[in-house]
Amino acid sequence: MVTYESHVESGTSMLPAARVRRIIKEDKDIFACGSDSLFLISKATEYFVDSLVRESYEFSRFDKRKTVQYKDMAKAVQSIEQYDFLSDIIPPTVSLRKAVGEASQRKE
Repeated sequence: MVTYESHVESGTSMLPAARVRRIIKEDKDIFACGSDSLFLISKATEYFVDSLVRESYEFSRFDKRKTVQYKDMAKAVQSIEQYDFLSDIIPPTVSLRKAVGEASQRKE
């Protein structure tokens, strides 16, 4: 597991509080969200994104690249159990030939 190293001062978040609050307000089940909760959600999101990106970077290093590509994130989602909930959002890459072949089989 890759660890998170914060480059932000203690007690602050890299994510803008106003945007996080706006996203939280989109959930109709949440009536109010205090500043402490908002901060914790922001920090948890930072940890999550950092973890996903670091794991994806490891897959790019296996292919001897320094740039993370979509296929690296898809590999991380497919191979690491904690990211299973993202499998519909970040599906594995499919070649055009394979996609066209599958589409034509469905039509028949």
